[in-house]
Amino acid sequence: MALGALMAANAGTAAAVTTWWYSGGPHGSGAAATFREQGDRLEVCDVNTDGYRALMDVQTAAGAHVYRVTDSYNDSQCTVVSAADGRYNIAEKRSYKLWVCVIKSGQRRSYCKTSATFYNDY
Repeated sequence: MALGALMAANAGTAAAVTTWWYSGGPHGSGAAATFREQGDRLEVCDVNTDGYRALMDVQTAAGAHVYRVTDSYNDSQCTVVSAADGRYNIAEKRSYKLWVCVIKSGQRRSYCKTSATFYNDY
């Protein structure tokens, strides 16, 4: 259900939602993530209640780590952070990509996917 809501949220303008990405894992597990330029809003969602959680890394286009956001839930809910939190300000006029994975407690992250590079100009 969260994935459907996430895709519906992407129906806005290109400036409203720069990118979203999905990573599938075993037995229907998966992670979805979005970045919205306005307010530097990052959202990462676990898409199935299965013991896995979602993890998103924001990286520069060159691969340097910027932020990590781990979904606090394992039940198709989402964790949202933004520049309004005072911690997640994504610099403008630069290119980035999202790296989205699933992770199970006590294990390494797995089933990672990297988004296409996007430009934050808002």
